[in-house]
Amino acid sequence: MSPNQPEELDLAGLLQLSQWQQTDGGDSQTNYRDLLRYTLQIAVEREVAADVLAELRALLEEYAPVWYGQDQHERVDSVLELLHRL
Repeated sequence: MSPNQPEELDLAGLLQLSQWQQTDGGDSQTNYRDLLRYTLQIAVEREVAADVLAELRALLEEYAPVWYGQDQHERVDSVLELLHRL
């Protein structure tokens, strides 16, 4: 995770939710676990994408290619902010 992220993803808490028991049958339990797995997968992929983009931003800031101007900097910042809010 990037150091400027306000809070970390609570994977342990989400995994504990996977132990949730529902009394009305196994199909609901299976659907819930499938949804949870899908949600966890998306959350992890979002974290990876945000980390990669943050690393690329740091490299662009350090090496400052001619084509990397204020517009591109603002676009990267807005995407990182969006990824951290999701």
